[in-house]
Amino acid sequence: MTLTAMDFLIPAAVQGGADTSAAIRAHLRCEPEPAVALRRCFFDSFEWSLYRAGAVLEEVHLDQRRELRWHDLGQHDPVTAQQLTTTPPGLIDDLPPGVVRERVAPLLGVRRLLPMVAVSGRRQTLRVLNDDDKTVARLCLEQLRVETDGGRRPLPLPMRLRITGVRGYTQETDAVVRRLKTILALEPAEAPLYLEALAAAGRRPGSYSSKLDYRLDPLQPAAVATCTILLGLLETLEANIDGARRNLDPEFLHDLRVATRRTRSALSQIKGVLPQAVVDDFKLRFAWLQQVTGPVRDLDVYLLDFPRLKAGLPPRLRDDLDPLRDWLVAHYHAEQQTLAAALASERFEVLLRDWRMFLQAPERNGAKDAQTPIKALADKRIRRMAKRVLDEGRAITDASPPEDLHELRKSCKKLRYLMEFFQSLYAADDIKGLIKQIKVLLDNLGGFQDLAVQAEHLRETAAAMQREGAAPLGTLLAMGALVSQMLTAQQRARGEFARIFAGFDSTDNAAVRKRLFAAKHSPAAPAEAGA
Repeated sequence: MTLTAMDFLIPAAVQGGADTSAAIRAHLRCEPEPAVALRRCFFDSFEWSLYRAGAVLEEVHLDQRRELRWHDLGQHDPVTAQQLTTTPPGLIDDLPPGVVRERVAPLLGVRRLLPMVAVSGRRQTLRVLNDDDKTVARLCLEQLRVETDGGRRPLPLPMRLRITGVRGYTQETDAVVRRLKTILALEPAEAPLYLEALAAAGRRPGSYSSKLDYRLDPLQPAAVATCTILLGLLETLEANIDGARRNLDPEFLHDLRVATRRTRSALSQIKGVLPQAVVDDFKLRFAWLQQVTGPVRDLDVYLLDFPRLKAGLPPRLRDDLDPLRDWLVAHYHAEQQTLAAALASERFEVLLRDWRMFLQAPERNGAKDAQTPIKALADKRIRRMAKRVLDEGRAITDASPPEDLHELRKSCKKLRYLMEFFQSLYAADDIKGLIKQIKVLLDNLGGFQDLAVQAEHLRETAAAMQREGAAPLGTLLAMGALVSQMLTAQQRARGEFARIFAGFDSTDNAAVRKRLFAAKHSPAAPAEAGA
């Protein structure tokens, strides 16, 4: 039985021209095993969800054998789970059942596992023997290169040596380690192979996140800070184009749409900072992008939610819902093709080019607040939007029409985005607490609105399926039951609104808002006192 392994790097000067395996055998009694071809490919999701959890998934190709391995990066890179596989990693359903899939599933969600870096080369294993021909340690030499794209030559890595002891031979293993350190001038491998290969390939783990993380200077001119925010959103949008076009997983399109929505909100809400003609032009152009990406996202939401919707029906109706999924999938492919064409179109390319060109070299403009310090502008915009949210929310009663809640939801989104854009200008705990409160309110308002939209969409879908002869009577009945459940849940959300809004409209939150956003040059005006 083997013990914990120790990884070392063999300096290039030591590797020299001499065969490292032969050099070891000249000083230690070893039994070599046949050298084998090796390929190691490391996988993670696009937003590095495994790395952020301190792990990585590796697929090892060793001759004809393919194996998945789960590494805990924070514990000297041990393999804590492994299983054989016959197919490459992808979505969670592509992984075979087993211990590795159980580790990956909670972190991956609906995202696809993507190859982050791959290395290939040869592995030579030597068994170190004692005088009784007993194996006291195993030496594993790996000479690997980082695979590259575009015909570029592979990038060589330092030769690695893994020394693994055998239970009952601790003293012998320690002696082997000391001897090899002298013979080969071994250096401890400070980083796991995964991180070493990423560094060689020029990739930074954790480099992508859709979360807003700006570091703004409170005295920075508002126009400069606004362009910084919009450039960050553009980079997020661009990072997701390829995945959305190829439909790698639903989150690429989701993040692209969120970046688009945030861009439109910034153009509308950070007022008086950019030339109005530029604002009006790009608001229309990004509205087009939001429109053309909508149909696929709507179908994504239905298909992702389908198992839950089906499970919520009475057992005798569940199978009757399957034709609905078939219909959605059939229409999904056509909508995805339309989306891919839009994301490859000249109109889209020109939008991105023009937008980046403007943001990187914004024209000098006479906008009244272009040179206003960004902190003063942020205070004013957040204060006014908070007041609007409070006024609209306080005006809602049990008799208010659904349209009033929808308008409040739109105002809440604008307030949330403003606070997220400018959160680096405020005390972290305070601003994060307010953002959390607005998210709770938005969840309630969003549930109320989305359930109404989904119920109406199901009615329209039932009619379309009926026209196409794709809806048996049982399917229509099952869809009717779903509509009824959605409307019931909508009323439940409506009934919870007053309590949730009261939590947002609390005296504690009012005190935080006043401390963060109140005008500093004069006492708070009466119209802003409640904000």
